[in-house]
Amino acid sequence: MSVPDRKAEKLTGTQEAFLQWNAERLGISLEESKRRYAASAAVLPGGHGGSEFGKFNGVAHEVFRVFFEDSATEVFDTYRYHGPMHFLVMLTYPEPKWVATDLIVKELSKRSEVSLLDFGCGLAQQSRTLAVYLRDQGIKVRLALADIPTLRQEFLIWWGKHERIPTSFLPCTRDQPIPELPECDMCQTTEFFEHVHDPVMYFDRIDAKLSHGGLLVTGVMDHSADFMHVSPDLGTLRAHIAHRGYQTLVANRVLRKP
Repeated sequence: MSVPDRKAEKLTGTQEAFLQWNAERLGISLEESKRRYAASAAVLPGGHGGSEFGKFNGVAHEVFRVFFEDSATEVFDTYRYHGPMHFLVMLTYPEPKWVATDLIVKELSKRSEVSLLDFGCGLAQQSRTLAVYLRDQGIKVRLALADIPTLRQEFLIWWGKHERIPTSFLPCTRDQPIPELPECDMCQTTEFFEHVHDPVMYFDRIDAKLSHGGLLVTGVMDHSADFMHVSPDLGTLRAHIAHRGYQTLVANRVLRKP
């Protein structure tokens, strides 16, 4: 089954897992779960990943700013309220196909055990598929996912059990925006730092737990100013990372801790 206007595309592994999880969660058949997903995607042209759904997201954000802003204290409620809407968008994200020649795979395959941390994980397509790839190569993998707790938390924990990959979810809350982090060999922070009010503070907490020679997979280029892009200018963070001596493997995206 594929969503409307994308009939030639095969469902991603995340979408397939979602359909199974949602069927189990609701106590319905897999076929009914598929029907509901297709019906939801058919409401607007292009489905959940189309421009019309993007406009719908923007309108919803603006309408409900009367209750939830993207300020440091209110943003946690904003993400929780809009969680199901963001969930549907994230389900359309593509998944990487990892290969032995990939830079990140080559770096991590040197280890017999790998601890992955994904901060601001969303649906964690990058880190989850990497964890599966490394596991299938005989490497012992642990996965920690940190984000604001929404409906996605339940799905991600279910996924870890389904794939038999030790997976923990670390909730980021107003009272504890940065949870206690585990030691890690790689930290994924893609599309993250522009969403937090003090990027340097978050980086320092991650840096303290990242192993020497570990990878920071991120996106520290500047971003457009937008709702929830509360730190679009990441120049101070880039300078701070450079001061810490991180080696650039891919500019602004893949960095190695000294």
